[in-house]
Amino acid sequence: MDTKTDRIFFKSGAAYMIVLITGVFLFMALVALQLMVSDETRILIGIALMLLSFLMCVSLGKFGFYISFVLNVMLCLVYGYEYFRLGYKNASVLGSMAFTAMMIILFMQYYITRVAAKITRIEKEHREERGRRINKELEEEMFKRTSLIVSQQRSSSSVEVNEAIGRNIASSLDPLTTLPGRDMITERASRLIADDINAQRESSVPDDECKPFTVIYLALDNSEIICRRIGHNSMDLFIQNMAHKVREAADPADMVARIVDSDFLVLERRKLSGDDLKEYCEKLCRAGARAFEAGSDSMNVHISYGIANYPEDSRIAGELITKAEEAMIGSQSPAEAKDAGARIFDGMSREDITAAFDYAIKNNDIYMVYQPCYSSERELMGFEAFMRFEHEGTFVSPQVFIAAAENSGYMRRLGKFSMLEALKALAEINKIRPELTMAVNISANQLKEENFVRSFSSTVAASECEIGNLILDLPEESLITELSDIRSVIELLASTGVRIALDNFGRGYSSFNAIPLLPVSVLKLDGNFTSDLASNSDVRILTASAIDLMHDTDIKVCATGVGEEEQFEILSSYGCDAFQGKYLGNVMRAEALKDFIKK
Repeated sequence: MDTKTDRIFFKSGAAYMIVLITGVFLFMALVALQLMVSDETRILIGIALMLLSFLMCVSLGKFGFYISFVLNVMLCLVYGYEYFRLGYKNASVLGSMAFTAMMIILFMQYYITRVAAKITRIEKEHREERGRRINKELEEEMFKRTSLIVSQQRSSSSVEVNEAIGRNIASSLDPLTTLPGRDMITERASRLIADDINAQRESSVPDDECKPFTVIYLALDNSEIICRRIGHNSMDLFIQNMAHKVREAADPADMVARIVDSDFLVLERRKLSGDDLKEYCEKLCRAGARAFEAGSDSMNVHISYGIANYPEDSRIAGELITKAEEAMIGSQSPAEAKDAGARIFDGMSREDITAAFDYAIKNNDIYMVYQPCYSSERELMGFEAFMRFEHEGTFVSPQVFIAAAENSGYMRRLGKFSMLEALKALAEINKIRPELTMAVNISANQLKEENFVRSFSSTVAASECEIGNLILDLPEESLITELSDIRSVIELLASTGVRIALDNFGRGYSSFNAIPLLPVSVLKLDGNFTSDLASNSDVRILTASAIDLMHDTDIKVCATGVGEEEQFEILSSYGCDAFQGKYLGNVMRAEALKDFIKK
């Protein structure tokens, strides 16, 4: 039966059925009565039948139209029998009336359908507009944070700072220590990065305008053992005291936050030298350790630290935090790890960087490679396109040359190059295997470009590839700082038929909350997130939960960086849908794709 949205009247199912059955019985009763009365009365009843047909068509929607049309066809057959077999003189008039009623209700149904469709569309547009308005308000509230550096120095008289903290205290501050929480310091770092990129775009010498900062990760060693020994309540008191000591020891301009348990983060922006930075970190560690002292008594504790620098180590806030945490295990310092490839853009002006990119593309120093993606049955599903930059035999990391491209304003041309090459490769492989897909990375900055959707659609049309086989990989960290700016563009892209994937999930510190706000069809687990599956039960639990949650919302899950069979088997048992990594297949140049597919 017709759905409620197809009707103008009688939205209630019970009322609709009562009126429908009543109308049919009344129609049949009038037909029966018409067979027993005089000719003049038969004409009057015929007029009544026409009016009843019109009412059923108007009030009962499509199903009422079907019923009234069938009943009038039946009348035409009855009148035809009376005229040709029984010789009733007015049967031809009644038959003409029934036929006229059929034509009129046919026209009425066409008109009513158009009107109903228009009404439904208007109602839907109103609901969607209201939904967008509500979501926009929610997003603005979710992403609205103070733009000030929360120094927490003794400046309680500052009305602006107090108001900014007050508006966000419920969702942004750590309830135990009242320090900024993980989300607040992550967003603050993300905003500093975004502001720095914008400033460098407008500078003739981007490097001169760069405003680096350092993320310092502090953690109490063996905190779980200490907690078991003294109890959770006592541990909370020590953590509160530790937060106070670290905040007092930190520079007033630095932002201090509690990440989790006894782990703290300091966002330092004073451009300290290597020795000064080391001395500062040790000072913070000593201050935190004093929280476990009382007079001449003290607990034997040790606090470790790790650092990560923007922009050398990463241009993603969550990844900076992760690298600072990893640095606590004694890995090589960021400054020492900086190789020749990371220094090729040092001291270059914007024009020099642009010329370097132009030459690299012309000389094929910048090129695309493709990594295969497989199902849990090890069947080839498609590829992901990656850009590579090789300078005089040295590979330049994507993090370095993407940063230079964004700073110099070259990202649009670089993004168009990667998209054209990936679409060209997709068109070629689809000639052999029409079902294979191609995933292409795309940045939030590209999505914010004017007329990006129109340019993208033109590029896809020119490539003559199947747009349904194209997947755009959007970095997860974009959901924290860029959602309000890129959401409408993502929705427009999704309406063209392209699929949207959320990339790098688990690399940073963002949450599941923003995923339903975008038309995401694929979630890509970061390789660092799943690398410890075999040895870490917490990672296994979190990974299984993430996969189950995504499947509940009809989102497929792809694991990247799969390097071992055991990792593949665990992910398969959790229901992971797709897999990428060295265990299944290394990256390859475009010229090798055809032979690879034909194997």
